[in-house]
Amino acid sequence: MGALTQWNNGAFSGARQIHRLGSMLAQSLVMERLFARMRQTAPHVRIVAFEGEAGTGKMLAAQTLHAFGPVSRANFVPCPASHFTTGDVQPLLEEASGGTLFLTRVGDLGPEQQSRLFDFLEWWEHRSTRNTSGHFPQQIFFSSQQPIRKLSASGRLRADLCYRLTAIRFVLPPLRERREDIALLAEHFALQFGVEQKKPIRGISDTALQRLLSHSWPGNVRELQMTISNAVLESESQWIRPIDIALLPLEAVRPAIRPAAPQAEDSEEDPNLDRMIVRHVRNVLAKTGGNKLRAAQMLGISRSTLYRLLESSSGPAVKALV
Repeated sequence: MGALTQWNNGAFSGARQIHRLGSMLAQSLVMERLFARMRQTAPHVRIVAFEGEAGTGKMLAAQTLHAFGPVSRANFVPCPASHFTTGDVQPLLEEASGGTLFLTRVGDLGPEQQSRLFDFLEWWEHRSTRNTSGHFPQQIFFSSQQPIRKLSASGRLRADLCYRLTAIRFVLPPLRERREDIALLAEHFALQFGVEQKKPIRGISDTALQRLLSHSWPGNVRELQMTISNAVLESESQWIRPIDIALLPLEAVRPAIRPAAPQAEDSEEDPNLDRMIVRHVRNVLAKTGGNKLRAAQMLGISRSTLYRLLESSSGPAVKALV
């Protein structure tokens, strides 16, 4: 029985109610409060900032706020802030005319780009408040992986620009701070990808769910979504099992973190055949993002043989091939 089925049957004693806002869903209190704020402010916002680590869902939150606002029938146009402040903005303004322009990664802007953005906002507020004719968006949303006010306090962002961007802001918490949402989101993704991949997926087994719950999710909801997508592709059952789940190593999610230096016995010069086979299998698996089916195809072996090779890390890998 999967987590969502258990929830519907009341098996989770004291479990919180499921909350939805558009295509966003959660059980955690922090997300419930976020949904309430977004629902309340959506009809009135003009400039909004979304903050949160990579993969926390800033784009989805911005799209949801747009959908619940007064210009929902017009376009929602995302664009990197760096491109908007250096390229030709007229096509973007025309595309977002009457709708919402979403400028991402505003925290990465340099001093000159910040000046251009500030000047544009002054022009935009003047034009839009006077209802003059022309092509320009009615709402402008921003996103940053780092808190905008902290960027301003450290001198990395103009104070006057910070004031304009953060009058209304929504903070998307990392998945590790809303762990009660992991089971719900995992089940949601499993059923969604089951339909998309035309597989009769019914949910996630209890043992697979425990593995998901024990992971730290440094890549946040995006990592969970990718993990479940691969698991559905791997699955040969109606239920996602632990064997279907390939969690990415930390360095694959956070490239800035350097992995520990390999031990001598695991070096490229190691002549041991068993360890060389296992090392090659792991390298191929890393290239596929943890997708065992694609890794097995690249290696020219069956998936069951791949599993035996992975299990042979402390034993003879050669025997796994025969």
